[in-house]
Amino acid sequence: MQMLMDLTDDEAALRDSVSNFAERVLRPRIGAYVARHEFPASLVREFAAAGFMGTAYDPAYDGSGMRTRGAAIVAELLARVEPGFAAIFLCNSAPMTVIARYGSDALRQQWLSKLCRGEMVASFGVTEPHGGSDVASIRTRAVEDGEDFVLTGSKVFSTNAGTPLHGLSTVVAVTDPDRGSKGLSTFVVPVGTPGFSVGKAGRKVGWRIADSVELFFDNCRVPKSLMVGNRGDGLKQILTTLSIGRILVAATALGLARKAVDLAKSYGARRSVGGKPIFDNQGLTFPLADVLTKIHAAELMVRNAACLADAERPFRTETSMAKLFASELAVEAVDTALQVHGGYGVFEEFEISGLMGEAKVLQIVEGTSEVQRLIISRELTA
Repeated sequence: MQMLMDLTDDEAALRDSVSNFAERVLRPRIGAYVARHEFPASLVREFAAAGFMGTAYDPAYDGSGMRTRGAAIVAELLARVEPGFAAIFLCNSAPMTVIARYGSDALRQQWLSKLCRGEMVASFGVTEPHGGSDVASIRTRAVEDGEDFVLTGSKVFSTNAGTPLHGLSTVVAVTDPDRGSKGLSTFVVPVGTPGFSVGKAGRKVGWRIADSVELFFDNCRVPKSLMVGNRGDGLKQILTTLSIGRILVAATALGLARKAVDLAKSYGARRSVGGKPIFDNQGLTFPLADVLTKIHAAELMVRNAACLADAERPFRTETSMAKLFASELAVEAVDTALQVHGGYGVFEEFEISGLMGEAKVLQIVEGTSEVQRLIISRELTA
């Protein structure tokens, strides 16, 4: 599909490089990991060695300096091959973003550089068992004790934690309970810190290769130097980081929707019923036409939200719109492609059979569709 919003030369080169990696390295090997629900450590190492983990970040910290627009390109192209691999990338981007935007230079030099170089991956510790989408209800405590903070509590759904490459988690905790939502702060907690442990990964219907686990903090002592930014800025940091993350979720959903259409086109081109190609049936092609139209709209929304974020302009509403629209489109695209496959679409031999769970998770992560509608609806009374 033609676009007048052309990529820059650097973005086009990035697109070609990531596409080459996805097709030549990822596609032939990723299926075995998906079948086993296994984190693809060797493939993640190869991806990181190519420099893609640091796409969005400052070259001073071993990144590529291509910011959110570049990261969205990466997420979309990965999702066209395997959405779970895009999930590993976007979930690693959240802790990288909070360190890059709010961390001291010492934190960036020590940790962001390692993450950009792919020496480790990171996880984000925000959601708690009792709180769900309400990030302001965090209960994990960080109590000041001399030159340290002592963390006590737990987190859930922390993707990339507990994997062979897990090196740190960025964790949001209550430092000043009397200040309400202004009493949250963020910490870098390296793997191996006494009192920091992770739970066992469960098998999921989506993001099957991207492990998501609980994090536990049992009198976990963290030096003050590992606080990210200013004390009490945790909520602001979360909201900005989640907004940027939603752009990458939307880009992943866009790639997944395109993958579903690709599978439908491939199947429909070779399938005949009653001696006639199934694509002679407008009952199948018209729904795909609707999906293609929405894919075009989703691409414009993702690109616009990324441009706003990179220009440091207000972007929270546009990001929520892009995430809501693209994630719901991904579910629609998979459902439509499954319908094209008919009965064969429910058999595991056909790749489309595994995509509904991958699409559905995108409606939930980084804020559910209901949360996005809440954010957008506030524009009505602004």
